[in-house]
Amino acid sequence: MLLVKQLVRVVPCLSSGVAIARGRLQISTGPYTAKLGSTTHRLIRRLSNSYSSNRMDTETYAFGPYKIDPKEVFYSTHLSYAMVNLRPLLPGHVLVCPRREVKRFVDLTADETSDLWLTAQKVGSQLESYHKASSLTFAIQDGPQAGQTVPHVHIHIVPRKGGDFEKNDEIYDAIDMKEKELQQKLDLDKERKDRSMEEMAEEAQEYRKLLS
Repeated sequence: MLLVKQLVRVVPCLSSGVAIARGRLQISTGPYTAKLGSTTHRLIRRLSNSYSSNRMDTETYAFGPYKIDPKEVFYSTHLSYAMVNLRPLLPGHVLVCPRREVKRFVDLTADETSDLWLTAQKVGSQLESYHKASSLTFAIQDGPQAGQTVPHVHIHIVPRKGGDFEKNDEIYDAIDMKEKELQQKLDLDKERKDRSMEEMAEEAQEYRKLLS
């Protein structure tokens, strides 16, 4: 027989979704003792995933002067978020942005810089595996003369495979073109016919599962 005396309180936490505050634990051994840890872990993980997903659906996200539909966001921390693309360059092409509206990379705080790249690292790793790619392109256009069209720092993440571009450097011209299309989309919503919100939300939901 297993006797457990434990006070467990689950509270929301901005950075990881769920934090656990627990009191003293007293356990008398029995045939089910070994199952306690794994069962508790699964319960906590389900609560964490549910909270994180619900949080993304109810929060607001800015991209320069524009508002981003929460359904397009598939990962977020208290300092950064990742969203799908309306017209991706290649499968898995996404954007990672700071939560705060920041025009130039130099204007990010140390914490924002660290969190932005840690988020990009985590997102890139999962999408490379998901799309069965073998490499990743990370690109920032820092300022108008560098090709930035939306005045908000963002990292392009593109999973790469052999032969996806005839010449590897062509991807940077393609990213420049996507930047221009991105501004047109945000200003005029011209490209909605190419990818519906339902398609983008479905893709974002798949990525949420990867990163939960």
